[in-house]
Amino acid sequence: MKAFVNDTEVRTYYGAKVKSVVLAYCRAKNLPLKLDGITVRDAYGNLVDLDGSLRANSRIYVKL
Repeated sequence: MKAFVNDTEVRTYYGAKVKSVVLAYCRAKNLPLKLDGITVRDAYGNLVDLDGSLRANSRIYVKL
């Protein structure tokens, strides 16, 4: 499955949770893997929970 984090394509498994996609993004960008205190929003600006599920081609934005 393909999703976008901060407009960067991340490939992961189907049915992935937000947390998995954010961690894959952090690994790809060599960022720390700590998720404490981050804010995740969808393409419309709504807050998204880390346990939420994603669809293919979803766009989320993370503020570290």
